[in-house]
Amino acid sequence: MGRRIAILVAMLALIAGAVPVAVYWAVIGLVPTATVREAMDELNRPGSDAALVDVRTPAEFGEFHVEGAVNWPLESIRRAASPADIPEELQSKCPLLLICNSGIQSALATRRLDGGLSVQARNVRGGMASWIAGGGGDGRRSFCKLRAASGDLRRLPFRELSVFDQFVAVVTGITMKSIYMLLALALVVILWRRRSPDLAALRWGLLFFFIGEFFCAVNYAVYNDDSFFSEYLHSFGMLLSFGFGTYAFFEGLDLRLVRYSDPARNCAALGLCRACIKHADVPCGLRRVFLVLIPAHIVLAFIPLTARPHLASYNTRIFGTFYNYSHQGIYQMFEIRYCPIAAIVLFSASLLVLLLKKRDAVQWSKVLFAAGMGPFAFGVLRLVLFAAWRDNLLWFAGWEEITEFMYVAGVAIVLWIFRRGLFGKIPATEEGSGSCTHAQHR
Repeated sequence: MGRRIAILVAMLALIAGAVPVAVYWAVIGLVPTATVREAMDELNRPGSDAALVDVRTPAEFGEFHVEGAVNWPLESIRRAASPADIPEELQSKCPLLLICNSGIQSALATRRLDGGLSVQARNVRGGMASWIAGGGGDGRRSFCKLRAASGDLRRLPFRELSVFDQFVAVVTGITMKSIYMLLALALVVILWRRRSPDLAALRWGLLFFFIGEFFCAVNYAVYNDDSFFSEYLHSFGMLLSFGFGTYAFFEGLDLRLVRYSDPARNCAALGLCRACIKHADVPCGLRRVFLVLIPAHIVLAFIPLTARPHLASYNTRIFGTFYNYSHQGIYQMFEIRYCPIAAIVLFSASLLVLLLKKRDAVQWSKVLFAAGMGPFAFGVLRLVLFAAWRDNLLWFAGWEEITEFMYVAGVAIVLWIFRRGLFGKIPATEEGSGSCTHAQHR
């Protein structure tokens, strides 16, 4: 049973991890691309015929746009049948550097122009969020200012931080992160040889958490927060940690408190049910509860799907060091589109297993539900923090670090409080967290 579950978990993790990478590569990775710095250098090169093309809607373009950019909406680009349909002001321009809020719409436009119309076009990686970061330190160059709806010409968004805010940024982003990463790694070492399913799942959850945070640190220290792949590994590590943590919680409750899976002992809910499925031909009360909880989580997983991505990027200085706060549109799409869809699929599979599977239904359903809680919890966490602090991303990042610190510290405290019971020997009938011998499917 344990081996089969391990294989299922490994397959789910591989599929879940590969799908976003494959989608990104198909939509964005295969089109000609320029970084913000490369695009700015090309536009500012003497004698250059390059043009910056904003593919957002006219309303979005009118709200604000990079000074010097030409608006050619994506829908118009899709309708273009030949190079003759290119706007007159762009006819003699080459290459066309396409930009949108996130780099996704401009990638689709680049594919159409470069592949369908044979026009030399390149997608500006990261869109407006990256443009603000890339041009924030060099306002004297062309294309480093924004034209607002009022007609005013403004420099790229810059915010002065108070001394307190700068202190919070350093404490949460460096000190607190270093502490909880080391603590998570120490807990992994402590739990390394533990064989009970709950502690083993917790160990893997903390390990994936550490790996994710390691890539977050690498992205900051090495890539100046500009590596999409490092940030994806950070997010995926957190997602896996949530999933394994949920499974560890379920297994811990089952093994040590509820005793649902132990065929030799009454379930802790016997006082509520009055009769136990292990000893009588009666429906299982706990199973019925999950038949309500799982559909409820499916409904809740639709909440992020109704949210919309927002451009959030501004520059600042933290104790004299230039820094850009942004939450890239590509990250938001992962959180409010991919994560809820993955959660809905896994929750639905969990429900179907519980309804249709005759043997070991609860155990397999529990695995799938915990797997769904990974993307669900991560997506909702990011959605809530971003909704609350998208106008002040210092606190968006700060509260995420504080939450992660409390998570790891909370795990350590619980392990310490219950160390005698958790690290003691578990009776042989419980070690495998097997299924009830009676008809669990009722």
